[in-house]
Amino acid sequence: MLRAYDMVFVGGGLSALLLLNELRTGSSARIAVVDPSPPWEQPPVHWSYWSRGRTPYDRFAIGAWRQARVGDAPPEPIAPFTLRLVRSDDVFADLLWRLRAVPIEWLRAAARAVRRRDGGGYEVATSAGSVRARVVFDSAREVEPVFPAPHLPRAVLSGIGLRVVADRPVFDAATATLFDPLDERSFAYLLPLSRVEALLESASFGPAPVKADRVPLLRYLRERYPGGRFEVVHAEYGEIPLGFAPSGTTGPRHVLLGAKRGLLKPSAGYGVVRIAEETMRLGHLWREGRPLPPERRGFWGWRLLDAGFLELADRDPRLPLALVRRVMHAVPPSWSLRFIDEEVSIRQLVSIFRQALPVVLRGR
Repeated sequence: MLRAYDMVFVGGGLSALLLLNELRTGSSARIAVVDPSPPWEQPPVHWSYWSRGRTPYDRFAIGAWRQARVGDAPPEPIAPFTLRLVRSDDVFADLLWRLRAVPIEWLRAAARAVRRRDGGGYEVATSAGSVRARVVFDSAREVEPVFPAPHLPRAVLSGIGLRVVADRPVFDAATATLFDPLDERSFAYLLPLSRVEALLESASFGPAPVKADRVPLLRYLRERYPGGRFEVVHAEYGEIPLGFAPSGTTGPRHVLLGAKRGLLKPSAGYGVVRIAEETMRLGHLWREGRPLPPERRGFWGWRLLDAGFLELADRDPRLPLALVRRVMHAVPPSWSLRFIDEEVSIRQLVSIFRQALPVVLRGR
């Protein structure tokens, strides 16, 4: 006999837990989460992000910065933004504690497909059998409709993070370092947690992920802080697919979540904030009894710009870094963050385009 639920979450990561938290008040719904590896079993990773207002993550911040430098440039304020760093396990632990009284059934299985039933509702095929639901919230990138949409431009953001401790005070604890080139296709972020401790991350764009190699980051530390000795106390590696959301779902109550909803840009920091904002919006619509849009569609002009960036990454992995280098050294860091957040003025946009145009033309 098939098990039936009111809601099935296909994927139990950040976006699912955030939405479950939004829906938990007064809910007596039967809920299942289909995920072969629940979040409490995942190794901890660091999430850095910037925001102008409050986010659900701020109280877990282990570091916060209001000024940043680009490479060797002098520090500059990034107002109205604050850059923060949190650990994923702190965020997950809090969300799971808030959901402790919600009767959620965790199904340790891999989802295979979501199908709309003729009589209404949906059936989710999994590696452990099928379940039925009135509503399906879907953040599983590999389940149809897949993310990124295969007929549109796509690339991969990949990199490693090293939490390091120095044998002497070497870091400027008040200043984050952004977009510092490591090589022709990778750059570094340095987020100092104190004068002797920092998180150092690499980021690379391209048609395929780079390997988990610590050597470029360790070389970066030796060159930037000669004479210092560094101990790696934590290491992590990640790959994030970049692309566009699927163009449709199997029905009006098959709702996409997270990156699959179309919230991902070539920045993980942009993603974690927009995922929180979008899940809050979905929760508000749900509580008001209004229909949930199955997917999110952004302004066509920004979609065009995102497509151009992904095409550059696919054509030549060196071009995205060349573009970022030109733009970041030509405009204040706060302009760059505003640009990613899609809130720059026309004057600022023209200035950014002027800097980016030589790289774009070189890629054609």
